[in-house]
Amino acid sequence: MFSRLPEMATCPRCKGHLTENHRCPRSRGRIAFETGLAALAGALFMLVVLAVIDPHGQFGLDGLLLGVGALAGIGIDRVIRR
Repeated sequence: MFSRLPEMATCPRCKGHLTENHRCPRSRGRIAFETGLAALAGALFMLVVLAVIDPHGQFGLDGLLLGVGALAGIGIDRVIRR
């Protein structure tokens, strides 16, 4: 009368179904760390670009370019991970 569903193994870490392509989801802390690292890398890259473009520091764009670099770093990280 009732068809019995086959029992499937579960992952001991995340309790998800163990399929052929199983990957445990990343924790919130790890995601925050990776996003912060991408933002830091983008900001440092833009700081180096600013130092090459404006070696004497005549423009007051440091904060703006650090923010743009951080957002660009996060955006590139998100695009690569999809």
